[in-house]
Amino acid sequence: MDAANFLPEGVASFWQIYFNVADTDESVAAITKAGGSVLEPAVDTPHGRMALMADPTGAAFKIVH
Repeated sequence: MDAANFLPEGVASFWQIYFNVADTDESVAAITKAGGSVLEPAVDTPHGRMALMADPTGAAFKIVH
């Protein structure tokens, strides 16, 4: 995905993993219950409802439905 239109100038390229889930809001609840955390709350986007999450060690990932 070309993120040049929404990332600030100068942000270096990086990889972001996305997991397709059946329900974003239910998945946010399950992830936080299991010790993960919300880095960016769920929002509706043209690509689906997304949230940026982190596992208990801090590794970031996105979920989308």
